[in-house]
Amino acid sequence: MVRVWSLSLGVLLLASVAQAQRVPTGPVRVLTALENVEARYVSGRYAHSTRINEPQGLYEWDCSAMVGWFLRRATPQAFASLGRPRPLAVDFYRAIAAAPVASPRRGWLQVPRIADARPGDVLAWPRPRWFRSRNTGHVAFVVGVPRPVVGGYLVRIADATSLAHQDDTRRGRTGLGRGTILVTTDALGRGTGYGWFGQGCPDCVIPTHVAIGRAVR
Repeated sequence: MVRVWSLSLGVLLLASVAQAQRVPTGPVRVLTALENVEARYVSGRYAHSTRINEPQGLYEWDCSAMVGWFLRRATPQAFASLGRPRPLAVDFYRAIAAAPVASPRRGWLQVPRIADARPGDVLAWPRPRWFRSRNTGHVAFVVGVPRPVVGGYLVRIADATSLAHQDDTRRGRTGLGRGTILVTTDALGRGTGYGWFGQGCPDCVIPTHVAIGRAVR
């Protein structure tokens, strides 16, 4: 109850700021949709085949299916611009990387610096060619302001995974949950790699471009 109340307050505050500053309300809608699912979440797991029963609070999906499910409801233009009904993680990355930084196009605005990511933004990276995995990369929602550390930032995210992050909230260590990852940056503040376990494994950083996108409509 306390967790849901505090998140609700955060969404209300973010909505007030968005209205006052005329910033895009897409991230607010994303956070509201995420809060609603978390409030009624009963069970779930990470799976490449999607199965959702909202009345029962059941959510089975992988990272790209999860992010796509929320964007389809919160920012349909941004979702449609991905070009396929079941986009993969790399599709999110490509859409963000191709988006402008000054004004949105096709529902997306690119946020070049990791430090400027805000709750409700989309974080994505492509799988490096040498990295052995059946996945095309990873995609998640930013749910906290990035915290600077040596070499980059700790970023709190919400995603679907079977491998927990630092300070993870996942029930049964799989499915929908929140955790903290490390994103390394270059001299311009752009994402150059990720540490899946946050600061728990400083030698486990995987080099790849980490992109931040703001779905605005």
